[in-house]
Amino acid sequence: MRNEGPILVPLDGSELAEGALPYAVTLAKVLRAPLALLTVWEGTESELGATFPALALEVEQKATQHFATYLEGVKGRMKGMNVETLMRSGEAGEETLRAITESGARMIVIATHGRSGVGRWMYGSTAGHLLRHAQVPVVAVGPHALARSAKDAAFRHLMIPLDGSKLSEEALPVARQLAAAAKARLSLVRAVRWAVQAYPYTLPETYVPQIDEELEAGARAYLKRQREAVTDVEADAFVVRGAIAEGLIDFVEKEKVDLVVMTTHARAGLARAALGSTADRLLQGAAPVMLIRPDAP
Repeated sequence: MRNEGPILVPLDGSELAEGALPYAVTLAKVLRAPLALLTVWEGTESELGATFPALALEVEQKATQHFATYLEGVKGRMKGMNVETLMRSGEAGEETLRAITESGARMIVIATHGRSGVGRWMYGSTAGHLLRHAQVPVVAVGPHALARSAKDAAFRHLMIPLDGSKLSEEALPVARQLAAAAKARLSLVRAVRWAVQAYPYTLPETYVPQIDEELEAGARAYLKRQREAVTDVEADAFVVRGAIAEGLIDFVEKEKVDLVVMTTHARAGLARAALGSTADRLLQGAAPVMLIRPDAP
């Protein structure tokens, strides 16, 4: 994660999109970073502009004035914050990527909704596009996190799901950096399915208890090594048993986790997350999810 540049928040004028602002503000305070509020509208470079240039110019002027007023209004509510406003016209995904590059943003904070998580974000496929191509972490604030009050948008407890792979471990530096800045507790969590869930048709029944014990012992030994390497923040480690996504979601709720930090594959977004489809499922949990491409700076 970059140590400089603003935190970028895409806004479309909706209450949903603005639901991400408390988390963005908290991150900005923790990281001592400025905020950049971005609105992308579709513009007039279409048949309208080609056929009715005078009308297109009028539409563009009114849209520019409308969104400039809107962004200044949002900025005005953020007393004491260093905030800049950005406005673009064109395709939302591509213009957001350009804004990341031009502003030098260190991360994006976006709101999601619906049962399909990021797949049904306010800009439709924009979030998936950002997850595939953005070179900075993306903090996705799901529906249950959006339902929290602004005062609950704190980062006292962070969780990083680990599955034993080098890919999942690539989120550790970012998680540690955030935990240190926020003076937060960091939980390293590994979800391990029961043997009958992992191998429902292939294990002799007599070996199931022994295999379950060995699976848990291996997970605990792995987490112990990872926790011992974390010396800069308060850290603990937990093994949860059962279905992976459900176990992690239960941990988030019971342990009052404020932010999940994890890696995701770049090529297919959430569908290829480090823990399978777990990232998308976690978006239905109580905490925002920070998704990090393993090749991000």
